[in-house]
Parts: sequence; structure tokens; C-alpha cells
Amino acid sequence: MIFVRAKRFACHAALAVAVGSSAVGSVHAMPPVIKMAPTAGSDVLLVQARTNQNTDAQIFFVRGLAHVFSRGMDEMAAKLRAQGFNPQVVGHRQWQATADTIAQAYRSGQTAPIILVGHSLGANNAARMATRLQGKGVPVAYLATFDPTQTFTVPGNVRYFANFYQNNGFGRRASFAPSRHKEKVNLNLTSSPGLNHRNIDQSRRLQDIVIARVLAITAR
Repeated sequence: MIFVRAKRFACHAALAVAVGSSAVGSVHAMPPVIKMAPTAGSDVLLVQARTNQNTDAQIFFVRGLAHVFSRGMDEMAAKLRAQGFNPQVVGHRQWQATADTIAQAYRSGQTAPIILVGHSLGANNAARMATRLQGKGVPVAYLATFDPTQTFTVPGNVRYFANFYQNNGFGRRASFAPSRHKEKVNLNLTSSPGLNHRNIDQSRRLQDIVIARVLAITAR
């Protein structure tokens, strides 16, 4: 049991998975159990960590401009580290070298799920990483992009895809072949209050959707 001290959130993991089930595709594994336990002056989230996850998954979070923004990438990486994973956070300019490192590990026998998440310029390059990996014959289990600034086509080696974007002058939709079970989606969040290009990746609700998908993909 992991104890995480936090303020009261408007959205819990159960809601995130409900949103994920309809907007991101079916989630075949249940999320971590989260209960609220009142304490003096604060709340404690009781998160029961999984014991049967494939924590060898190659998970990369790609930050946007100048390592100044995209704090949500670090936040999601920290959440996954708390569950036993070893995610890496990289700058958007490192996308080619990172993709080549992933491919080399895959060829050497590391076939655990590959998961790519990016924000802004990092979202653009997370998509480029997936395309580069397709050219090397490497599958990508999950690609999640937060407000990419360029349009792109999701390559065929990607199993699950979610694009969280806004029509705000920055965000762009992605294109992909229709998926039977909504395994690939564009989620338009233009009308969501409080979200903008700089903070969309810091939304707890959206982070929970991504984490739930990662846990579902890596469940053994």
C-alpha cells in the first residue's frame, strides 16, 4: 500500500478510467484502488500498487520547449516510478537518439511494451519517434500526445493512441485509420475550463487516463 499525501481532487482514478473507457478505448484491467482517508488538516490517498505489472516496459516522456514547460511529464514519470516502473524523461531534441536506443534494446530481446508520451514540441517528436520505430520494425504499445503543435499521421505500429488537444492556436488533431474499438482517438478539450497549451499536461484527470492505460497495457 502506497500512502500519498495530497489535497482533495475533483477527479479520482475511477472517473479517469470511465473517461478512458469511452474516449481512449476499452481498458481491460482495473485501475489501482484509491480510497480517501480523512486526517487532521489533509487527506491521504491510499493507492494499492500492483504487484503483477511488467515493469520492464520502456516508457519515455518527451518534454517541450527548453525544459521549462511540460512539468506534467515529470509528474507522470514520478507516479509510475512509485509503482515500480523506470520511465525516462527526455528533451524533444533527443527524439532520434532515444528512438534508436529503444530499437536497439528491442532487437537485443527487450520486448516489454514501449510507451511514448509527449507535450507540445515533445508531442510532435514522440510521434516522430513512433514513425522512426515503425521503420525499424518496432511496435509501440501506446502513444499519448498533449497538444501537439503539428499535424501528423499515427503510424501503423502504434496499438493505442490518444491525442489530448485544444483548438487554441497551438493544438492540432492527428490522423489515423478508424479503429474498431476506439483504440485511437483525438480528444478535443477546447471547451475545458482552466486548460491551456502550457498546462494541459498537468491536468490530473488526463494524467490519470494515461496512467490507467499504461497499467492496463503492462498488466500480466
